[in-house]
Amino acid sequence: MGVLVCYDDFTYDVINDYYLDHLLSTGCILGFDRSEHWVKEEAQTPASSVTSAHALPGSA
Repeated sequence: MGVLVCYDDFTYDVINDYYLDHLLSTGCILGFDRSEHWVKEEAQTPASSVTSAHALPGSA
């Protein structure tokens, strides 16, 4: 699956999901877009917080 990434020089590219972990661990990217939401590398939060932050009003 292709993942849109923003490199540290502010260029964008679509990469194979396989390379994402390596780019994150080396600090080469500022953020990435996976499954319809943009994730900033500097502000990642645990999955449970992200889910609750985007919950629809009235949902548990």
